[in-house]
Amino acid sequence: MQTVTLKVKLLSPNKGKQEKMARMLETYRKACSWFLGQAEALNTTSRAKLNRETYHKACELFDLNRATLQCAILKALSAYRSYLSRTKNGKKSSLPKFDRIVPVMVRQDCYSIHQLPSGTWVIKFPVSSGRSQIAVPIATSRYHAKRLQDLAGGSCRQGSMEIWHGKDGEWYAAISLVYETHTNEPCGVIGVDFGIVKLAVLSNNIFFDGRQVRWRKERWVQRRIALQKAGRLSRVKKEAGRERKWMQYINHCISKRIVEVAKKEGKAIALENLLGIRERTKGSKKFNRMMSGWNFRELASFIEYKAALAGVPVIYVDPKETSRTCPKCGNASRYNRKAQGWFRCVKCGYQSDADRVGAVNIAARGLDALGA
Repeated sequence: MQTVTLKVKLLSPNKGKQEKMARMLETYRKACSWFLGQAEALNTTSRAKLNRETYHKACELFDLNRATLQCAILKALSAYRSYLSRTKNGKKSSLPKFDRIVPVMVRQDCYSIHQLPSGTWVIKFPVSSGRSQIAVPIATSRYHAKRLQDLAGGSCRQGSMEIWHGKDGEWYAAISLVYETHTNEPCGVIGVDFGIVKLAVLSNNIFFDGRQVRWRKERWVQRRIALQKAGRLSRVKKEAGRERKWMQYINHCISKRIVEVAKKEGKAIALENLLGIRERTKGSKKFNRMMSGWNFRELASFIEYKAALAGVPVIYVDPKETSRTCPKCGNASRYNRKAQGWFRCVKCGYQSDADRVGAVNIAARGLDALGA
């Protein structure tokens, strides 16, 4: 199973619907807070016990759909378990408080999505107890429309949904789509080496250059420094958010291309185990600053979930010495890589791009893991 989450904007609900949705959010927040207090009073993390002791009283107190009320129980228990876990580990912690509006979770069997004859997609969901529901149109991109067509055609099934009111005044929904995945038998392995100079290098000689990315990130760093000196801290936070979204877009593009290549060639993807990657790649102050802002794990996770949907296996291997080992004779030496970007084996004389050598060695370890 692979879950894909679609974040969509709800298109301008009328005043009456907005009031109902706002009331639902506030009631849900109060319900979560109340259930959290009850869990503490009963000293329980058991859903069955909390439900048995509090459910009927909650139905009288909160005007919510019964399934949504059950979701509030889960939300409260999750917060309480997290609190107990932190205190058990000796960490300083206080009991969570639902002071702010939290996204409302709607169970998968309590809402529906359908397409109007005009082509507009509409979500229908309950906002209070009883059977009354409201229908709200959603804004869809080409990607959203493709995923929703998968849902309508039976290629996936809908999971739970969350609804919230954004800081920009717009209403949003996050819809979970669950796909059944089938992994194809690979006829080989493509190794992927991550980096900063080159964002990713594949063992079949495909390079994702990082020069423009590094240039743009450095400009962002300089801009944030200038804004901090000027005391414009709110703008610094906004710029950081824009940079994160841009980096996420770049990771989506790279991961999509890598999975397309692997699927076309009928091969598995071998990725390096990213544990300790920042310690292994320490460099200058400027280099480390860029490293701290690049999310390698996000890129790996994007590759993993896109590969699952495409039926491409993903293998994680130990990257130790992959950039210093000769793929031709197997000699491993730090002298094989005297320059950052170039590999030359001191034993057999084999030469190539250093990152490509790392990708080739990762692919070889992936083949070993497959037993090929």
